[in-house]
Amino acid sequence: MVDEKEAPKNEEEAPPKKSKTLFFIIAGIALLLLAGGGFFAYTTFMAPPADEDPREPLGEMFALEPFVVNLADPTGKRYLKVQIALELENERAVANAERSVPKLRDTVISMLTALSFEEVMTPEGKIRIRDELLERFNVVMRPDRVRNIYFTEFVVQ
Repeated sequence: MVDEKEAPKNEEEAPPKKSKTLFFIIAGIALLLLAGGGFFAYTTFMAPPADEDPREPLGEMFALEPFVVNLADPTGKRYLKVQIALELENERAVANAERSVPKLRDTVISMLTALSFEEVMTPEGKIRIRDELLERFNVVMRPDRVRNIYFTEFVVQ
């Protein structure tokens, strides 16, 4: 009987074991609530509206006839064939471009015949040609503006 009396005293002295399961459940619920709240706040206040397209719409396109020009080469055997499309602001600019075709073609021919094979073949050279033509075209097209130039054909031989 002495053993029976001592046994209950040992049970009362030992603290009951708490399971960590309850802690993980509460932490998981709190994490889900935070993630859901963050997603709601982002989509409501910070995200751009889905119906707005951040890209600028494509302008009116105007294609020039292909150009075949001799490059500035001592042997005279190198030539460039290029076709250019212009992106313009509106229909009025297209009408202006149609009237300005001789000036635009002269601008391209004058510029390209002064280039060497080495200047034309590099990617940097093509970018430089595009940028310089864009500037020159905008001078010819005033008051309208050429937004961009696209090479639709570019062959060097």
